[in-house]
Amino acid sequence: MEVQKVARQLDELGRIVIPADIRETLGWETGTKLVIEINDIAVKSIVVRESVPGCSLCRSQSENLIKIEKGYICGQCAKQTVKAL
Repeated sequence: MEVQKVARQLDELGRIVIPADIRETLGWETGTKLVIEINDIAVKSIVVRESVPGCSLCRSQSENLIKIEKGYICGQCAKQTVKAL
């Protein structure tokens, strides 16, 4: 895959626009939750990635999470919870 690079300026509110072609390549649509984290403070580098939900109990990330109330629970924690009841 060819690396796409583009320069953007921060606006007065600190926002940047991720170009449509990059969003399309990554499959990001309106409403996609993103995580922004510092990669290397010395070179002022950040990483922007799609947020993957994690288990509300053990924090493991999985595609097979069960939605509960305002969070998610993994199969392993669900089994342990049922055993504890």
